Amino acid sequence: MKDKYWKYIYGALSILAVCLVLGLWWAASVWNDSLASPIDTIERFQRLLEHPIMGVTIWAHIWASVRRILVSFVLASIVGVSLGVAFGIFPTFKRIMWPVFSIIRPIPPLAWIPIVVLWVGIMGDTSKNIIIFIGIVMAVVINTQAGISETDELLLKAGETLGANKWQILKEITLPNSIPTILAGMKTGLSTGWMSLVAAEMIAAKEGIGFLINQSMKNSSDTALDFIGIILVALCSALFTLILNIAERKLCPWLKINAK
Repeated sequence: MKDKYWKYIYGALSILAVCLVLGLWWAASVWNDSLASPIDTIERFQRLLEHPIMGVTIWAHIWASVRRILVSFVLASIVGVSLGVAFGIFPTFKRIMWPVFSIIRPIPPLAWIPIVVLWVGIMGDTSKNIIIFIGIVMAVVINTQAGISETDELLLKAGETLGANKWQILKEITLPNSIPTILAGMKTGLSTGWMSLVAAEMIAAKEGIGFLINQSMKNSSDTALDFIGIILVALCSALFTLILNIAERKLCPWLKINAK
């Protein structure tokens, strides 16, 4: 009963926080009339539905960005988890490759844009997918490696005592125990992935949410279009995070038990 009570309080506080943000947004638009208000942004969205930019509907722009994120996220997750596991269970591989990874890791994904564009060209999704992939994969590798390396020694010894071989221990103990850490890395990577997506689409795309934001920059008076892009990124990112949270609850039911 007490937990349910606090759940309602947190929900009310969340709604209050949203109202506060909208209030600050409206106040900023009153203070500076060149800034679009929430009402102006809604009206601009309605006009965007009726008059698409360059003949591309708003839904096509959203799908272009979501498609790029999905493809890049799946590839980055597969590669990131595989590398993270390799770093975690093969000490020799880690000693050889970790210094290289540590040098590459701090480089911002946006710094790769000129090289990627020269390599694969500006047309199509390939250049955007590579930039997003770079933004996501680093966090997945780091968290996977940490989850694998920090598995409780008592669990590993228990598996060995029961006669499990190296691969059985990885499958039945190490990987399941690392799932929360891996998913946390995926969430972190997604945040960087969305930032990389917007930047890549602003520079080298003719459709997508980043393209819409870039169009607002070309017309400094169209700040409502910029807000539309910001809100769309926030909503899409929240949806992806929600899906990962649901997956975490399904894959790691013991976390819910521990939380109680």
